[in-house]
Formats: sequence, C-alpha cells, structure tokens
Amino acid sequence: MNSSSDTPLAEPGSNIACLIIKTGRSDCYAHFYPALYQLTLVRGGIEEKIDLGYSGSRLLERLLQEPGEVVSRDELMNHAWADRVVGQGSLNQQIYTLRQVLGDEKSREIIQTLPRRGYLLNPNYLVYPPSIDDIGAVSEPPDASTPQPAFLRHHSRQRASWLILLSVFSLAGIALFATLYGISQPRDVHDSEMTLGSLKVRYLDQDAHRLQQLILQTHGLSSRLAVLASKPAHLVLRLHGGFYELLCLQPNGGARSLMLHESQLSQVADAQLSRCLP
Repeated sequence: MNSSSDTPLAEPGSNIACLIIKTGRSDCYAHFYPALYQLTLVRGGIEEKIDLGYSGSRLLERLLQEPGEVVSRDELMNHAWADRVVGQGSLNQQIYTLRQVLGDEKSREIIQTLPRRGYLLNPNYLVYPPSIDDIGAVSEPPDASTPQPAFLRHHSRQRASWLILLSVFSLAGIALFATLYGISQPRDVHDSEMTLGSLKVRYLDQDAHRLQQLILQTHGLSSRLAVLASKPAHLVLRLHGGFYELLCLQPNGGARSLMLHESQLSQVADAQLSRCLP
C-alpha cells in the first residue's frame, strides 16, 4: 500500500461509493473508495491518497460488509485472494498494514482480533451518515434502478434508524445553538457582530475578554470566508473545548457546521471553508 496521487479521486456527486471511517487520530478521517482500491486520509483540509491494492481493498471491503460481526480468517482470505492460494502470513501482513494506515496499529480498536475466530471492524468507527464536513458535499440520492452494493444493502435498516436519530439530534443541536445568540440568549453570554461584505459573523463567548481574543484570532478566517462567500451569509463562531465551531445558517432554515481544532486554523483549505457557505 503506497501513497499515491495518480489514481483519480471521485468528485462530489459521482456514483462511486465512498465509506468514511474514523481513524485512530482524532482529527483524521479515512474515505474508502472500494471501486478505486483506494483510501484517502483527510486531515486538516489536506488529503493523502493511499493505494490499498486489490487484496487490501477487498479485505477492508469484506470487513465493512458486516461491521461488528466476526469474519473468519478463511472467509477473509477467500474474499481478498479468490484467485490465488496464499498463506496466513499474507493475511497477517495486510491486517497490519491496514491498521497502520488507519492509525490503529497500537490500540487495535478499529480492526479487532478475536483469537481463533477472526477479525471484526468496530462499527463505532464508521460515520453514519457521512456529514458534509467529512465528504465535502452532500451526495446525490442513488438511482433506484441501480442496485446497491451488498455492504450498503446489509445495513440499510440500521442506517435508516441512524438517519432518523441524527436528524432529531441535529435539529435539537441547531435549536440549542441558536438560543445562544437569539433573542432569548442568556445574559452571561457575550456576543459581537461584524459585517464583512456580504458576510455577517456573530462571535460568542461567556467571557468578554475571551470574546475579544476570539475576534482577533479568527480575523484571518473571517476575512477568507468573506472573500469566498458568493451570496449573503450569516455565521456564528465560537471557541469550545479547543475547537472553533462555525455554524452557517442556510436560507431554507437549515444549517451547516464546521469544526476546526485550534492547530488547524491556519491550515484549513478554501475548499473546506466553502462547503460551509450557502
């Protein structure tokens, strides 16, 4: 498995299926494209493409077909090396390499070993559904005439339940966030509003001094967003737990969010910032 930039990455809206896996690094996600035998690590707005090869890709794909379920070593070998006879060492090496790529070589929490049984992929590390910040755009709904891959059909009901729950929590989260800067905001929340061209940014903090620091620290970010905004936009910005939280209110009443760690503030790409704008 090698880092590669030769294989074309699927553009948003394409019909190449993409699965998103949380890695062992808190600020890094892995975008897996089974059809391309490729995995793309996204960290701080920077992408690194990893060529998994046929066997490595098939192995990861098989584990993803039944997350949380043990897949035997024989089954994995038959799936990844269907046309070849290989020894147990080949499977061990591929598992080790996948763990390295996913930042899981020490904890082994993502791909877990069940002694004398096989391996399983921890479903807690899958993203259901992919958020706009993870994949860069909202995917187009699949054509009903196009059959879904087996690993997508298998968990369709589970994913539907996740979608309902996430929708409820998202709406509740947006409503809760909105109360921080709405008419009914608590008295101990300080805010300041700035207009930059067609962009209106509202800064929030519970401390007046930290609020001024927030405005100064994110001035470059706000200016970049103002340049990128092609239409009027309303943003809410605050610092919480070491992360800058950016909420963009959409004309249809919805909202898009973006979270950036303090260390990523100067590294975030324009493309990532644009995804938060209407």
